[in-house]
Amino acid sequence: MEQAGALGDGTTNDQQAIQAALDYAAVVEAATVAFYSSRYRIDCPLRVSPATETRAEDGHPLVVRRSVALKGKAADRSVLEFRGLDGEDPETGWQLVPTASDDPALAVWRGGGLFLQGDTEDPVSGEKTIGRLELDRLVLEGGRYHTGAYAWPADILTGDGWDITDKALWVQDCFVGEIICTDTDMIGWKGEIFYLGGALDMADRVVLDRCRFATTNGSAFNPGCNVEIIASDCSFGDCFQAQEDVGKSRAIYRNCIWHDCDHMGLGSGATDTLEHNFLWPTRDDQSPPPLTRLDQCEFRNIGWLRFFSWVGGSIRAVDSPIGLPGWAGQALRDVDLDIEAVLDRKQSIHALTIDGVASLTEQVSGAPTGTYQLPPANVAINLKQRRTREAQLAGRQWLGVLWNGYIDHSCAIHVEGEFASGRVPNGGDTPLSMPLVTMAKETASSSYWTRGWYRPATFSGSGEIRVTAPLMSIGLESAIIADMTLSRTPLGGAQHGYADGQGIRITKDGATGTLRFEKGASASFAVRATRNLTDAYDWIEFVYNRELQRWEESGFFSAA
Repeated sequence: MEQAGALGDGTTNDQQAIQAALDYAAVVEAATVAFYSSRYRIDCPLRVSPATETRAEDGHPLVVRRSVALKGKAADRSVLEFRGLDGEDPETGWQLVPTASDDPALAVWRGGGLFLQGDTEDPVSGEKTIGRLELDRLVLEGGRYHTGAYAWPADILTGDGWDITDKALWVQDCFVGEIICTDTDMIGWKGEIFYLGGALDMADRVVLDRCRFATTNGSAFNPGCNVEIIASDCSFGDCFQAQEDVGKSRAIYRNCIWHDCDHMGLGSGATDTLEHNFLWPTRDDQSPPPLTRLDQCEFRNIGWLRFFSWVGGSIRAVDSPIGLPGWAGQALRDVDLDIEAVLDRKQSIHALTIDGVASLTEQVSGAPTGTYQLPPANVAINLKQRRTREAQLAGRQWLGVLWNGYIDHSCAIHVEGEFASGRVPNGGDTPLSMPLVTMAKETASSSYWTRGWYRPATFSGSGEIRVTAPLMSIGLESAIIADMTLSRTPLGGAQHGYADGQGIRITKDGATGTLRFEKGASASFAVRATRNLTDAYDWIEFVYNRELQRWEESGFFSAA
């Protein structure tokens, strides 16, 4: 780099020298541009083109036009410090340009960091002009702050907000091959830090190893196309969304961390062709199923962590409530996760929520009339939830796992550990659906009542117990003998529960009255003999026979 005239003293603007080196490397097809100094100052050039002209090069600090490797050679990596026009502080100094060629309204322009000028059309059988970009031992330092202002575009008076003109690595509306980042950080921006946007097949592969993308009002990592991703020992966070994503045919994350953001999501979306909209999951039926794989990954302090279709693996979620939103996933399926949920500094959040679709006639956006969202299906969750010692001493507690809406009976939740708020995993008093739900090593931590089981309204006489949780506590208002039956299906029907082999334990709440399950009295259950629950904490257990749609006695205890 110094051969091109860059001083690398951290105070002189080296933008023109570095750009000249990149241009020369493109002409002679040099493989590597090396940075030997520890810090290079790079000022943003003047932007004249409208902000929305995504292929215009002016106003971008550095432009890459051909395959190249950018390598830091300093002892402690090489820092590329990106500043505003004429060296202004990029947090408080920005340019104002027209929004579009047909919209003269002013827009903020910061210009980002590294801009890739790939092929505007897919070369298909030919080689891509940028077939491979490699970043090694670099820090792309923006000097911008995460202020919590998430509206976009950025405000022209304050410069604050989600500045979509400020991407650290910017690839948009073009086609490139591989992007490989090793031991490279991108810190302090106002927009998407790592951004791919355009056609589904605009990029071939992204490989990240020991990288950190952090601090922005936008998304830390937004690989917004169906690109193969292999990421190891990376972190993404301190932002609005730690990751903003669409469907991937293959994405593998190992020992990665997502942290400190409002929300984020992984999985789902189009992986083959765009059908209806970007959220509707499609796949190539002639190829293996898509997969977003998470191996020993961690999520910390995420306001709402969402998973969609084709996600599997093992994760640790600290102070991060997890949701599987069927209404957003639209046809959510094939999720298989082992989750360790840890409550530390937050209070009264759900470790897991599965949102089914609100009805079976929810129209899919962008689809022909009569194309409806589908209930989540083929979901398997193993959840171990616990509290740190600090959370225990402070009295912080989990709320119970829950679900709602229409969910296919092929879904299953296995829960181990502490549960709070006076209820076990449940779908409410009158659930439309119930996935297979099991409890293991349960430990009530509730301050509301000691047992922690789910309690529907107290019965005033004989009636039907609508099964809504694996552990239920039923009470009577008066000293009567009440004949009880059990719901044979949830309100949504057999397709939405109960799963074959579902177990429930029904416990008597208090000593008032008697709950009676009379042998032969109802097709909803089968008992070996008439069973009476009279004393407090008498119980009976059933297992569901899906073929006969009835609950069959598997255990009974009475102290009477």
